[in-house]
Amino acid sequence: MTPAKCQCQNCGEAMSARRIGQEFCKPSCRQTFNNRRMQRGAEMYDLFRALRRERSEAKALNLWTELCRLELQYQMEDEAERPGRRSYMPPKKALGLLKDKGSLPRGEVMKAMRAA
Repeated sequence: MTPAKCQCQNCGEAMSARRIGQEFCKPSCRQTFNNRRMQRGAEMYDLFRALRRERSEAKALNLWTELCRLELQYQMEDEAERPGRRSYMPPKKALGLLKDKGSLPRGEVMKAMRAA
């Protein structure tokens, strides 16, 4: 098999993928990419949970607007530091990973969770 030519998702360097689905040229690029996602996720986690669970206070504080501003800040940072490369998973991949892990309850599981 001939290595596929592609671009590192983190640093943007051209690389030859040695396996199907390889996204990073070296372990440090993968780690930097994942650390950025974890940091940003932590920043958004509490805001999103408050938005879902304490709606009246969240609405009074314009929490949705603040979440959107935070995401815009991330987008601007990405465009400045990593033009043309996303710092998040494509939606289909992200949803698929959550479903595969069983992190997205469906049907009877949701009914049981609500009843508890």
